[in-house]
Amino acid sequence: MRVASLDIAGFRNLRSVGFNCSPGLNLLIGPNASGKTSVLEALYVLGRGRSFRTRQPRELIQTGAAVLRVVAMMADGDGRRIAVGIERDARKVTVRIGGAPTRSLADLARQAPVLLLNPDSHRLLEDGPKQRRRFMDWGLFHGGPGFFDAWRRYDIALRHRNAALRTQAADRVVDAWDGELAAAAALLDPLRESFCKALEGVLGPLMEATLGEVAVEVDYRRGWPLEPFKHDFASWLRAGRAQDRRQGHTRLGPHRADFIPRIAGWPPAEALSRGQQKLLVIALLLAQAELYRRHAGDACILLIDDLPAELDPDNRARVTRALARVDAQLFVTAIEPGLLDAAAWRVARTFRLARGEVCEMV
Repeated sequence: MRVASLDIAGFRNLRSVGFNCSPGLNLLIGPNASGKTSVLEALYVLGRGRSFRTRQPRELIQTGAAVLRVVAMMADGDGRRIAVGIERDARKVTVRIGGAPTRSLADLARQAPVLLLNPDSHRLLEDGPKQRRRFMDWGLFHGGPGFFDAWRRYDIALRHRNAALRTQAADRVVDAWDGELAAAAALLDPLRESFCKALEGVLGPLMEATLGEVAVEVDYRRGWPLEPFKHDFASWLRAGRAQDRRQGHTRLGPHRADFIPRIAGWPPAEALSRGQQKLLVIALLLAQAELYRRHAGDACILLIDDLPAELDPDNRARVTRALARVDAQLFVTAIEPGLLDAAAWRVARTFRLARGEVCEMV
């Protein structure tokens, strides 16, 4: 899906803006505090239901405004169009798809599949497993049926088991949730393992385009040991129950899953410089976009904040070529238009932002 047009009102420092978008590159130019990142944030809120800059939704609502509203006309590869919108006030969120209200943020995410690259994206490698689980699960959510139901089933069972552990419920109660947790894990674990294998397959060529020829592997970690119980997660739950009771939560399972990209057998922190790790994160993002295209048969939306500032001129040129080859719609911010070569895209639009207003540059 691609954004054909975008309307934003009551959001951050942006005035009420509306503009038509390129299906390829959309370059957002302007000085600091002009509203460039706010446009990306509005698109992210549209696709994820939350911000990447704050956990407080009220901070998104413009001072003096009662609500914020983000509405996009989405177009798929066959030319079909559907309006998608999210509205938030101080107390509630309203989502509409094709004019009809829905309570499901999952439905919203399917209509506006967004990926983000910004100066905090290095946390994908540097932070704990939670960031990388989200990365896996975004790909699986958009990769086809089955994952979301398995993930939700596991999440519900995990919350109930943890509650039973904290309240010192009888073993028969925990036994019941052990069985449900193990059944959900048996669905969730192979999906994540398959995703990591697919990620490894597309990551190699993208690593070559951004970093040069390197040997890369994706090491999937399911969240519990294989030995001595092999894939029998239920046996691990029973064996660890006493300690789980003492700690008040389930210590092992798919909720601890992770993946580690390995370069010639080494983790990124040991194999790559800081600058090279940035290129690896970019390659991972592009690999995610490529997997989406293969599964959905359509493009996703890449939001890239201040890419030129993150790279030296040689690497910037290399990454620009790699981005231009990916079948995706891009929204990229920069301070000056010359920092990114828009000529690499067959179709591109450049917008100038100043004091919260958006104007297309011809």
